[in-house]
Amino acid sequence: MTEHASRFIPSRRTILAAGAGLAAPMILRRNAWAAGKEIIVGIWGGAQGEFIRKQVIPAFEKDFGCTVLAEEGFTLPNIAKMRATKSNPKYTVMFVDDLAVPICKAEDLIAPLPADKMPNMAKLFPRFNYEDGYGTGLGISIGTMYYNVAEKPPTSFADLWDPRYKKAIKLNSWQNTSGLFFLIATAALVTGKPFAQAQYEVDKVWQKFAELKPNVQNVYTSAVEAANEIAQGQAVIGGIDYSKFIYPYTAKGAPIDMVFLKEGCFAGVNCQVLVKGGPNQDLGVAFMDRMLSPTVQKELAEFALVSPPVSGVDLSAQALKYVAYPDKRMDELNLFIPDWGYINKQRAAWTESANRIFSV
Repeated sequence: MTEHASRFIPSRRTILAAGAGLAAPMILRRNAWAAGKEIIVGIWGGAQGEFIRKQVIPAFEKDFGCTVLAEEGFTLPNIAKMRATKSNPKYTVMFVDDLAVPICKAEDLIAPLPADKMPNMAKLFPRFNYEDGYGTGLGISIGTMYYNVAEKPPTSFADLWDPRYKKAIKLNSWQNTSGLFFLIATAALVTGKPFAQAQYEVDKVWQKFAELKPNVQNVYTSAVEAANEIAQGQAVIGGIDYSKFIYPYTAKGAPIDMVFLKEGCFAGVNCQVLVKGGPNQDLGVAFMDRMLSPTVQKELAEFALVSPPVSGVDLSAQALKYVAYPDKRMDELNLFIPDWGYINKQRAAWTESANRIFSV
């Protein structure tokens, strides 16, 4: 009996060896719950989409042993995708502009975010926590006019009606979120009120808006094409559009830059939401948390020249030339975020009125 029992008395070396053997599987199993799972994420195109596809997703897949399928799109098409699959959700995470978050919440397309499972939300600037936790900001762009630096820039939105800009302006379409900003800026000129008040009086702009028509070369939907044409001197000025489309050219030495007009400028906020009932919600939440991590936010900001929505990101001096960070810098630039709950209700009527002017 004693001899048999003695065979099971472990030595110190045996204990250490066993401990080492146990430690490794624990590390390997850290994200074992995600192994083999798959999610579909609706991302953007352009520089941000390229970064997410090439940098964020491969690292996340490696860390979690999962598969992330990415579909590029824009805000309105991404909302349409969620609507079309509401009864049988296909997507887990969707990237949209800030205007879409209240729409998605009202239509029961998205779920509240579990902050306890997204520790990086703790550093989110409050202004970028949408609808009481139904969406977070991901990257903030400056919305204003941009111009070919060979020309003298305007100092006010009112200057754009000057005959010197005849057929020289590329006007961003109101089909784009950023295109709506110009209607608010025009309302500010007509009423003499700041953007915060003028946004509620866009119905007064149509005569003034029509008077701009001789100066408009065309109404565009592709910011990339318009920016290239202005850099090449085919037009003088464009917008309102986002700095994320313009500053990458500026940083590479192209003769194009944003212009900050005395009335102020706008904040364009890219956001992320969790699709209600989407597959593998736990993995989607982990992906959304990764998007808010300091490492991803730093790399995204420096690659796409957008401002992080979270505190504590150490940006390079080069990036800080082009992004409004931290949030107090956004206040210094007077970046205005519209009342999207109101504007979403007016958008169809505004679009119809603007189309009547520029379709003639």
